[in-house]
Amino acid sequence: MTITVKNQDHLVVPPSVQRKAGIKAGDRLEFRVSAGVITISAARARTYKPTKSELAAIRKGEAAIGRGDSGSLSEFLHGLASNRRKAGTKANRKVFR
Repeated sequence: MTITVKNQDHLVVPPSVQRKAGIKAGDRLEFRVSAGVITISAARARTYKPTKSELAAIRKGEAAIGRGDSGSLSEFLHGLASNRRKAGTKANRKVFR
C-alpha cells in the first residue's frame, strides 16, 4: 500500500496495515529511523529494576546460600512477618470523660 503524506505533523497508519501487523489499541510501539527508513516494532516490556535495599537483601541471601546456611519455612515466614510489623508498641487510647 502506498500513500501520500499531505501534512508532516500527522502520519496515520492505515487500519488494514495495523491489522496485518497485529497492532491493537493500547499496544506500545517503538520507532527507529535511519537513512529514510522508519521501522515500527512492538516495544519491549519494561523490566523490573530492584531497589537498593532489595539488591542488598539478594546479595545477603546469595552469600548465605554460598555458605550453606539454611533455615526452616517457619523461620522464613517469621522473618517476612517481622518486616511488616511496626516498631514499638501500640499507644493506649486516651479516654476523655
